[in-house]
Amino acid sequence: MGSVLLVIGFFLIVVVLVVNIDSLNKEHKRLLSQFKLRDQEASHVQQLTYELAEECCQMLLLQLGQERASTRLNPTEVMHIEQLCQAIPVICRELVLRPQPIAQALQRYCKKYNNDGYTELEVFIHRHGRLIPSWQKNSFAGYLQLCQAAVGLVKEQSMKEPTKTTKTRPEMA
Repeated sequence: MGSVLLVIGFFLIVVVLVVNIDSLNKEHKRLLSQFKLRDQEASHVQQLTYELAEECCQMLLLQLGQERASTRLNPTEVMHIEQLCQAIPVICRELVLRPQPIAQALQRYCKKYNNDGYTELEVFIHRHGRLIPSWQKNSFAGYLQLCQAAVGLVKEQSMKEPTKTTKTRPEMA
């Protein structure tokens, strides 16, 4: 009788384990499908981020190109601004691949594409005080603000005459 109870007890334990394993397997499949969905969403968001970074780069380079000929800024400084803007998509990818400070991402960009001109870019940034706060944010958003402010410098130093609006008085009859 004792051995029969032992067999029944063992059988019940096996049944409970099988049921638990089955429920764990279902939970695993559910979590796996959620993970795949989140991974697809993350890849889509990542691709959109890359595209927006590229568009931002192109927009800033276009603005820079429009003001380049008429600016009073030193051509070397304009070249630094162009390099900062050109780096936007690469820095975006660098930051997605491995979280790091903006300065480090820009250094890697300069080593690869700019013959290690990082020091010159950093001197340029510190020469223009209004660029420093964006640089010190140490984020991609701060870097975009830095590039926008740098292009703004070119616009402000433009030799184009500001347009003056003159109000004309109605002629007295």
